[in-house]
Amino acid sequence: MRAFKAKGGILGLVLLAALAAGAHAQDRDVALRAEFPADLESVPPAPGFPGVPDPLYNPRVPDKEVALAILEEARWVFAGMVWGFSYRYTPSDKARAIAELFQAEPRGELPLGYPGVRFPSVRQEGFTVYATVEWVLSPADRSEYGAWAGAPYASGQGQGSARAYLPGRGGEDTGLGQVGARREAMLDAARSAVREYLRGITHNKPREATGSFAFAGPPRVILREGNWIATVRLRISVDEISSYGSY
Repeated sequence: MRAFKAKGGILGLVLLAALAAGAHAQDRDVALRAEFPADLESVPPAPGFPGVPDPLYNPRVPDKEVALAILEEARWVFAGMVWGFSYRYTPSDKARAIAELFQAEPRGELPLGYPGVRFPSVRQEGFTVYATVEWVLSPADRSEYGAWAGAPYASGQGQGSARAYLPGRGGEDTGLGQVGARREAMLDAARSAVREYLRGITHNKPREATGSFAFAGPPRVILREGNWIATVRLRISVDEISSYGSY
């Protein structure tokens, strides 16, 4: 394991692992495991040039915030694998002047202090910290996780993106942050997967579709040309499809 040289970095992750209070899980048969990143710096745009990094700005992000960012993304992704999301999807329709709309709400949460969460390893590459996060599932959580593998859930996959830095009016930071931007990319990929799945099971464009989905594995997210690019594999179900002919 490469040492995290930033002052207090490993300590911050260890403290969060203690908050997770799950290093002594009794049942280690099933564990979710993935590596999550967090940047040590955030570069705003140059004055007057939104979207262009300011070469003179180089602040350090407090180490505890780095640890919190890693744990925040891990909690959200793991919850999306075990409990999944409820979705509501409206395809775009130019003839009816209807814009595409995709809403996804988590069906469960992995809160701080939940048993079974720990950090097996931490490493640093340049200005990015990578931490492996593991969650050992309880019997009840394992049951929720395993339910997505059977009927009525089908497989789907998609790719989506979100800007790595999202300035607001006048170029100020919107506060979305890296965690929020990566989450937006993952949800955009889920939208793409749901859309493609619906295209495969419906002959006519629906007015609206509702259902649920879960991540079949940790999403893959990479940074490319100022955007987070996410690739997801889902388990998807459709509860209801409303057609325009039902009016």
